[in-house]
Amino acid sequence: MDVREFVRKQESALKKYRRIYKLLDFTAILIILYTLMVVLSVDKIFPIIDSLELRTGTSYNLAGINIPFENVAMFLIAAFMSLIMTLLLHIRDKKTSAIMQIEEKHPNLQERLRTAYDNSNVDNLIVNDLLEMVSSNLAKVKSSEFLKRKRITFGLMLILTSVSVLTFITVNDIHTDTTPEDWQSMIDTFLPPEEEDPDDLVIIDEGEGDQEGDSGNEDLTGEPAVVVVDGKEVDLSLPPGTGTGFQANEEAEEIIEEFEDSPGGPPEATPGGTYYEELPDGYESVIKSYFEQLAEE
Repeated sequence: MDVREFVRKQESALKKYRRIYKLLDFTAILIILYTLMVVLSVDKIFPIIDSLELRTGTSYNLAGINIPFENVAMFLIAAFMSLIMTLLLHIRDKKTSAIMQIEEKHPNLQERLRTAYDNSNVDNLIVNDLLEMVSSNLAKVKSSEFLKRKRITFGLMLILTSVSVLTFITVNDIHTDTTPEDWQSMIDTFLPPEEEDPDDLVIIDEGEGDQEGDSGNEDLTGEPAVVVVDGKEVDLSLPPGTGTGFQANEEAEEIIEEFEDSPGGPPEATPGGTYYEELPDGYESVIKSYFEQLAEE
C-alpha cells in the first residue's frame, strides 16, 4: 500500500468530516435564530425601514406556495448571522493532521508512520522493511474511525428539536404583540437620534445687540455677521447706508436752486463756432444776404 496515497485519502476524509460539522452547526443556529425572530415579531420592524417599506406586505410564489417577504427577509438575516457565528465557533478548531490522528489511535504506528511518509521515496533495505511493516498495519485503519459520531448525533438532534419547535410556533401563531411603533421606540432608546449640529454652516454675530431695543429688529449697518461655510468665513453684512431708504419720521432736505434771468433784447443770429461748410464759388454774397434777411424778419 502506498503510504503517501493512503495519508492523502485520510486528509480528504477529515476535511469532509469538518465540513459536515460546520454544516450541522450552521443549520442548527439558523433554525434557532429564525425561531426567535418569529417569536419576537421581528417582521414588524421592516415597515419602519425606508428601503424595505415598499416591499412589506408582498409575497413570493414558490412551487405554488406564497411566501411573505417578511419571512424571506428574516430567513436571510438569520442565515447571515448564523454564518458569522459558525465561523467564530470553528475558528479555533485544531486541524490535526491525518498522520497524528492515525498514530494516536494506533500506538504501534507511533513515529513509524511519520518516518515512512517522509522517506517513502528512499530505496534501501531499512526503509523498504519499514514501509512494508507500516503498510500492513495501515490496512486495518478505516476512515470512519475519525468521524465524531457523538457530535453528528448531537447536531442532528438539535436540528430536529429546533424544527419541531418552529413548526409548533408557526402552526399556533405564537409571537409577541410587538408593533412597528414599539420597535421604533426601542431603537430610539438604544440609538437616540443625533441632535442637529451642522458643522458646515455656523453664523457668528460679532456685534453687540441693543439690550434695551427690540430683539426682533436686525441691525443691518452694525458689526459684520460672519458665516463659516466649509471652514471659510464669509462676511454677509450689508455696507452702511444700504437699504436704508426713506423713513416715515425723516424729512428730506429742501434744495433751493437760484437761476439768473437772461438779458432781454431782440434775438441776433450768432454763427455757430462748430459748423463749417464750403460755399460754392460765386454764390457767397447771395447766400450771406439770404441769411441776413432771415435774421431781420
